[in-house]
Formats: sequence, C-alpha cells, structure tokens
Amino acid sequence: MSSATSVTPPAPAAGNRPSWLQRFSFFGVNPGVMIGFLVMVVALYITTPTFRQIATMQNLAQQVSLNAIIAVGMTFVIITAGIDLSVGSILGLVGTATAMALLAPSIVGHIGLGAMGVAVAIGLAVGAGVGFLNGMVISSLKMQPFIVTLATMWAVRGFAEVLTDGSPIGMVSDDAPFAAFRNDMLQHHFNKLGTGYIPDGSPYGIPISAIIAIVVIVAAHLLLSRTIFGRHVYALGGNAEAARLSGVNIDRVKLLVYTLSGLLSGIAAILLMSKLVSGQPTAGQGYELYAIAAVVVGGTSLFGGSGSVIGSVIGALIIGVINMGLDLHQVSAFYQQIVTGAIILIAVLLDNVLRRRAG
Repeated sequence: MSSATSVTPPAPAAGNRPSWLQRFSFFGVNPGVMIGFLVMVVALYITTPTFRQIATMQNLAQQVSLNAIIAVGMTFVIITAGIDLSVGSILGLVGTATAMALLAPSIVGHIGLGAMGVAVAIGLAVGAGVGFLNGMVISSLKMQPFIVTLATMWAVRGFAEVLTDGSPIGMVSDDAPFAAFRNDMLQHHFNKLGTGYIPDGSPYGIPISAIIAIVVIVAAHLLLSRTIFGRHVYALGGNAEAARLSGVNIDRVKLLVYTLSGLLSGIAAILLMSKLVSGQPTAGQGYELYAIAAVVVGGTSLFGGSGSVIGSVIGALIIGVINMGLDLHQVSAFYQQIVTGAIILIAVLLDNVLRRRAG
C-alpha cells in the first residue's frame, strides 16, 4: 500500500460517548483551564489598570509570539508521542549563528544590507539541521526521543558556547572593518524583526513578531488539519504499528516532524536575537519547558494521537497572561516558576480525567 494512504482516527462508538468535559472543550483545551483563564483575565482587567494599556497588550503579543512559534513545532512532536528537549538550545545556537553571519565583514563588505537575508537563511538552516539530526537518529536508530533530544540539548548548547567562547555576538568596536555600517544594520534594521511594529511608529501598531507568529500558526494549522501528512502525524501518535501496517512511512513522518520543530525554533531564535540585538549562546534556557507547558495546557495529550495547533497557541497565551499578571503585581520570578509547574500538573491531571471518562 502507498505511503500516501490517508489514515483517519476511528470515530467513537455510539455507546462510548464523550464526557461533558470533552463536548465543551475549546480546540482541545480543557474547559476548566479555559474558565480559570477567563476569570484571571477579567480579574486582571478590573484590578490592574496597566493591564488595560495598549503597550501592555503589545508587550504581551511580543512575548507570547516566541513561545507560540516554538509550541507549534512541539505540538507536532508530542502528537506523535515524542518530545523535543533541544528547542531551547537551538535558540542559543541559531541566535549566535545568525549574529555571526549578519556581522561577518566578508559578507557585509560584498552585499551590504543583503547580509540580513543571508543571516536569516543560515539561521533557519541551522535550526532545521539540528531538528533533522534529531529526527534521523530517532527514526533510524530507533532511540527514545527523550534521550536523543536530551543529548542534543546539551551538545547544541555546548557547541554554541564553543563558537562564541561563551561571549555574546553583537555590537562591534569602532575600529573593526565596516563597524559603523554593521552596528547600524544590527540596531536600526535587523532589530525591527523582534521589536518593530506595523504600521511603524503607530501607538496601535501590531508587533512584527506577532504577525510572523500568526503566519506560522495558520500554515501549521492547515498542515496538521488539512493534509495527508497531518493525518499521518495523528495516526503515528495514536498507534504506530497500525499506522505502519496502513502504509504510513513512520520513519519519514518522524524525520519531518523533528525537522519542522527545529525550523520553527530557528524562526523564534532569529526573532529573539533581533530583540536582544545580539546572539547569546545562553539564550533560550528553559524555553523548552514553556513550550511543553503551552502544548499540554492547550489540550495535546502527552500520550500522543490528539491535540491541535490552535489549542497550543491558546496554551501559550494562558501562560503568557499568567506570567504578565504576576509581573504586573510584582510577584517574584521564583513564584512564577512554581505557578507554571502547578499549571502543567493540573493540565496533565485533567487530561487523565478526560481519558478515564472517555474510556
């Protein structure tokens, strides 16, 4: 049978109706989580005047966009019953590689502002390359995704440290070749990717990073929900052996899923590097946990076979609003970590409740 065979998850039997929690879920997000989120938003709106400001919403959009892009790639991975712990390290490596290409005198001297396009292409290639390596090892050597991506997480972070000698790659000294041009390009042109707005200069502008995130989200949603590849992703997570017997090339699906995760992490890395105005090998630490949290809170099961891109984006928004609310109320970052951990625990617990009631 051809590998392009369409695989659709079976419909539930008539005597096995979904619980009220499943019927009222919103893009897979547990209704209890959604209700708690809406209550929190209303409470912040009433009690915190700064939360109602346009600048706060713009800042929130910038922060959530990065986590949402990474969470989209993580969604594909977790639906296949896998995990990718290397996404945070990819941010550090891609950021430094992008900065090094952007500020390379040989590139700038030949093509000027065209160095920005070259730097972006190199950054995306590095991100996709690490993801491809993860997928190749997992699919070819039949190793556990947790072990492979844990090893990659350490190795990639270390490689970024070696490339930069542990130092950020950013503004160059005045006596360096093309120093004025390179610094101006970094500060006033490339920086707009992570901090700019459309329309430029408008107090009501939409962050460019948020627009990029929306494009990524729409494309990924269509890929997962409207294509044969998306059906194969669900089939692999639901029952890998049944998918294989149905003609699905499960090794190819795994390879593409992890490559996609690396590519999207690369996009987020470039936006983060632009925002920081430097490539930092330590950037992205802990981002893998926020991405996993967003996916789980968004209703994607850690057991694989179910989930949605939109749900993960809502999960990223929930975590972003919670962290911003705690910041506005000057709650210590240490307590924010406790809250994030509690959210993950509650979301997994609710997922288990849904599975027991569905069974």
